[in-house]
Amino acid sequence: MLRSRVSSIVHPQVFTSIRYYSTKRRELDAVIFDVDGTLIDTVDYHAKSWYDALQHYNIKCNLPDVRMQIGKAADQLLPVFATEEQIKKYAEEIKARKARLFQDNYLEKVRPFPGVRELFEMIKKRNVRIALASSAQQDELELYKDIAKVSDLVDCQTSSNSKDVKRSKPYPDIFLAAMKLLKNARNDRVVVIGDTPWDAQAALAAKLKIAGVLCGGFEEKLLRESGCQWIYPDILGLTKNYDTLTNDILKS
Repeated sequence: MLRSRVSSIVHPQVFTSIRYYSTKRRELDAVIFDVDGTLIDTVDYHAKSWYDALQHYNIKCNLPDVRMQIGKAADQLLPVFATEEQIKKYAEEIKARKARLFQDNYLEKVRPFPGVRELFEMIKKRNVRIALASSAQQDELELYKDIAKVSDLVDCQTSSNSKDVKRSKPYPDIFLAAMKLLKNARNDRVVVIGDTPWDAQAALAAKLKIAGVLCGGFEEKLLRESGCQWIYPDILGLTKNYDTLTNDILKS
């Protein structure tokens, strides 16, 4: 009799608890975003700036080939086109000239892709942390956050000149530094969002899953071959499919 009475009191509470936990949405620990070509429309501008800077120092290249290297910082981009001697002699001058060309000719034209802030707001409402991991310099990254109107929504960030980053993408240093800043985030509960094969290769080297977006102009086939498990046309497409992406990651 006593057991039956206790059961009638306790069991509804237990069942309520079970229902709560079974219907609660599972979330990622964090989302790590690349910036150029992923959140803001800059790939062509960077390509033209690098091309003009390289041409000024008589370094042979063509614009399509330079564009294909965007997503790397100077440490990985310059060796594709310049000799060791040219790098030793001109690297700092080339980087400075490229930065000036970009700032003088293109910075005022830079715009975020549609839906960036809305996606960030949705992620933050779910108590998922957001990190930026960019091949840009730190001061450039601050400008880009303002342009994308997400400065107040970013939990942490790494750039090509962060102290823990010795090599830029396609090496994993930038993503490993981001994971270190995120603290206690599990690799299997984090996704990288990027637009280049260099993002994909760096993410895989860091043992992270990556979803690609096509708004940076790189071909879907190339992104898949480089390691992107999911591909979306742009940020709006990612937002629309964010729940499915989360579920896929957490069950894999």
